[in-house]
Amino acid sequence: MSEAATRDLHPSIWLWCVPLPLLIHLGAWQLDDHGDFFARWIESESGLIENATAILLIPATIFAVAIGLKLLRSAGPLYATWFFGVALICFGFAGEEVSWGQHWLGWDSPEYFVENNRQGETNFHNLNIHFGRVVKTILTLVIVVGGLILPWRRSASAGLPNQTSIQRFLRYITPTQVCIPAAAFVLGVRLIERFKTWFDLDWDFIAVNLKESQELYIALFLLIYVWSARVRASHLDQGA
Repeated sequence: MSEAATRDLHPSIWLWCVPLPLLIHLGAWQLDDHGDFFARWIESESGLIENATAILLIPATIFAVAIGLKLLRSAGPLYATWFFGVALICFGFAGEEVSWGQHWLGWDSPEYFVENNRQGETNFHNLNIHFGRVVKTILTLVIVVGGLILPWRRSASAGLPNQTSIQRFLRYITPTQVCIPAAAFVLGVRLIERFKTWFDLDWDFIAVNLKESQELYIALFLLIYVWSARVRASHLDQGA
């Protein structure tokens, strides 16, 4: 493998910054005795967690589109189609998080959404409570497999000779080890929420609702994944 193919994100991005959202979320919960600041600025629809999720997905969308365009020219349509698909997921996720701009611009919901949306917002995931849960579960499972298991297989296959074009494609789109911490937090936050429900845990330091934090970590994983691919795309060769 060439030296360029080993280049990836700096640990300050994929390792040291990953715990910060959860630390801020839990820290604000513990430090705000009355809960007013936390309810308004951290956990509300216009709070830090919800907005940070959408904001992370904006550069993720841009990176994914840029990678797709670059790889369309240098590697072929299969690579481009994959990253255009990732861009569509990031864009749709961001739009749904801010109700397609309603949270920021404050317009009134159309009549259909007022009548059918559980929160009266201009989004689709609240039209059916099960739809949002299924989508989040699928994303979580994909991230657990792709972010916690496949990076190790990717490392084990590094430098194997005579790879087919499909093998090179699968190797390139597989997340690298820089995605592992974010994937671990996606799983960890999900398990905390599940354990709280299954075992009726009422420990004060996890009494805060972490469902929005899980969505934030899904967004963070997607950003790190496409950012890593963008760095590697800059040095892509047939052995990458």
